[in-house]
Amino acid sequence: MYFDGREVKDASASGFKSLPDGYALDSWNVYYCGNRIDGAASQSFRVLGYGYAVDSWRVYYSGEVMKDASSASFEILHDWYAKDRWNVYFDGKKIEDASPTDFEVLGAGYAKDRWNTYYFGHKINE
Repeated sequence: MYFDGREVKDASASGFKSLPDGYALDSWNVYYCGNRIDGAASQSFRVLGYGYAVDSWRVYYSGEVMKDASSASFEILHDWYAKDRWNVYFDGKKIEDASPTDFEVLGAGYAKDRWNTYYFGHKINE
């Protein structure tokens, strides 16, 4: 198996499947841009979009584990925003103090919650 002209080391051709956003999997492993993601569960792995993916235990962004993100409640909003039960994320990074219960993406990079407005994941000072 190959990704971008490079061999995907130890990939099984019989179960190999290419997925969106640079992800792929076989019967035992998950890959991002041709590199194996250690510990990712291929049986439950799903690509959500905007570079985000989940398995039964973890959330991934561009092939990296998102520390403290909950795969059970993780959801994509749009424009690279996402949230779980406890946090809001932009471009794979936690937005400090953003409220997931009332977070709303407005478009063109803007979003808001009850207390603040955000632009590309950064709080706008008023």
